[in-house]
Amino acid sequence: MKDASNPTINIAHYQQRERELQSKLDELIDFVENASLPLHWVDGNGIIIWANQAELDLLGYTKDEYIGFSITDFHTDENVISDILTRLTNNETLQNYASKLRCKNGSIKHVLINSNVLTKNGEFVHTRCFTRDITELNEASIRRDIILQELEKSEAKLKMVIASVNLGTWEWEPKTGLLTWSDECKKIYGLPLDKEITFEIYVQHLHPDDKERVVQAIQDCLDGAYGGEYDIVLRIIRFDDGSTRWVRAQGKVYFEAGGKAERFIGTVVDITEKKQEDLRKNDFIAMVSHELKTPLTAVKSYIQILLAKEKMEGNAFKLNALTRAEVQTQKMTLMIQDFLSLARLEEGKIRLNKEVFELHNLIEEIAGDAQFLASSHTVKLQDCEDIIIRADRDKIGQVLMNLLSNAIKYSPKGGSIVIGCVKLGNKVKVFVKDDGIGISLADQQKLFDKFYRVKNEKIKTVSGFGIGLYLVSELLRYHKTKIEVESREDEGSTFYFTMNMQQAQL
Repeated sequence: MKDASNPTINIAHYQQRERELQSKLDELIDFVENASLPLHWVDGNGIIIWANQAELDLLGYTKDEYIGFSITDFHTDENVISDILTRLTNNETLQNYASKLRCKNGSIKHVLINSNVLTKNGEFVHTRCFTRDITELNEASIRRDIILQELEKSEAKLKMVIASVNLGTWEWEPKTGLLTWSDECKKIYGLPLDKEITFEIYVQHLHPDDKERVVQAIQDCLDGAYGGEYDIVLRIIRFDDGSTRWVRAQGKVYFEAGGKAERFIGTVVDITEKKQEDLRKNDFIAMVSHELKTPLTAVKSYIQILLAKEKMEGNAFKLNALTRAEVQTQKMTLMIQDFLSLARLEEGKIRLNKEVFELHNLIEEIAGDAQFLASSHTVKLQDCEDIIIRADRDKIGQVLMNLLSNAIKYSPKGGSIVIGCVKLGNKVKVFVKDDGIGISLADQQKLFDKFYRVKNEKIKTVSGFGIGLYLVSELLRYHKTKIEVESREDEGSTFYFTMNMQQAQL
């Protein structure tokens, strides 16, 4: 026990306690003065009597410019600060009271104020006010509101456009089976607006000749390996009157992180009138093509007989003339074949007769035919041995012949055309490469559209109807692959597609 009778010990003890208290007081003052949260006091007359450095930094003032002035000088809204002071005078506690403060540089800070009053003997001494800067949050909120307003406007405009072009929209959730149609979509299908739709009922109203193709296309879309893109022309049987209508449906599948299909959304539009017009054109084209095919076959046979005779007799002039005539008849035969294929495509009558075959043999045949048509070009084969695929051999042959014919036509100065293969794991990339005039980026966007022809002065004399690459694109689409192109103007082009290789032996 300390000796209370010893004054020296008592003085030392109190001095030590005083130093400890002073140290704690200094720490407390430092904490308040230099805290990161803005703080200030206001007396009963609304005068700022103290502010810490964070408060001054927030608004950009010095102590002399801030302390000693009325708090109303710094609030932008007189009604707001009047309400604040009234509430505090009535000894209320403010929680997250929104206000706006004026900075020295003229800018405005959006803040939340938390405050209450220190009283002694019932008298107002000063407020204890905490200021939290929410300017960035407020600006973000304003930007969000603006974006939402713009989205609402855009959505309204989109709905107007959709209504004006009779475009139906739909959404399907494969996991739950929920299928939702817009009112316009229901009108296209002849479904009463108050009726719900299911995927099973939708399938029942597909035209029998298109049902298998459409269901397969949907299944392919749900498989992430195909990219989830959906674009198909089909026939439907309307709910109300049972009539057949042509529609074009387009959509996209959105996948979860695990690769499962989550949402399938898209549009549908009735194209019956346009399709009927196209079918009438195709009927005419098919009729003319069939009428031309018979006499052309006879002409080709006569030419081949005369060629055989002249090869024995050795008349160089006649042999050259007949050879040229045979080339031209072969070109006409290929053109007629393209027109007939186009007509079958448009009528939805294309059927694949798939078989397993060796790709090299087919390419060799097609390259030989192409070389016959192009005396000024050299057609080369590259790395296509020991590759087996399962496909429609005739249609893949038609694809390759069209690509080679195009390469020849758009390489007016002659040179080499390479048709080759590259193994990519269990797939094969088939390509046709030329050193011709190349294709601009603008033309590449439309290259596979029906009847589209590249506009280039260098090939203005080249004949064609713009259906070859369209047929290539469609025939490959039936094989669940697609044609792609890499090209630069004056540097040639490479057209290519990929197919699965077969492991089984022939």
